[in-house]
Amino acid sequence: MKIVTGILFLLCLGYFYYRFFRLLIKMKQSAVFPKTEEDWRTIRKQPQKAVDLPGISHQKTGFFMNGLTLLFLTIFVIGNLFSSNTNWPAYLVFIPIFFNLSQVWNLFAIVKDGILSGGRFVPWKSIRSYHFVPIDTNHRFYGYSPEVNGGYELKIQTKRSAVSCIVTSETGREKVAEVLDAHLDS
Repeated sequence: MKIVTGILFLLCLGYFYYRFFRLLIKMKQSAVFPKTEEDWRTIRKQPQKAVDLPGISHQKTGFFMNGLTLLFLTIFVIGNLFSSNTNWPAYLVFIPIFFNLSQVWNLFAIVKDGILSGGRFVPWKSIRSYHFVPIDTNHRFYGYSPEVNGGYELKIQTKRSAVSCIVTSETGREKVAEVLDAHLDS
């Protein structure tokens, strides 16, 4: 039982390593949107701060947090496999970490092959639809900053889940819609 659980956990870690390295490779592509400084300021992953440029030098926090977490979890699982006493409840502590690894990236960019959003890369073939939700007084992001109030939340529906970002201006909304329509129609 110990070996089966360890192998299952290592397979899960393998998937997260795959996502991590795939994101790093896709970050090397040039962004289709946002391109200008004004575009970068209108896109936000979190309401308080505009997104950073894609690239390891600009995404150091996400890179180090994600990489060190994966390395720590790998060492923990391998050490637990070879240890004589197994601490099963310790595995349960790491489950929320798996679901929140993408939150440490302050990243949203549209590249040639798809969309970089947080710690995820979403290829074009996985995108089903998108829509803009106005940020009004009843929206969860209303009140965080004056730039966000009156903006839009872009929700992109994929095959299995959804990704989102905040667009703070009407011109930014039009540019994002234009780029998404061009890629989704083709």
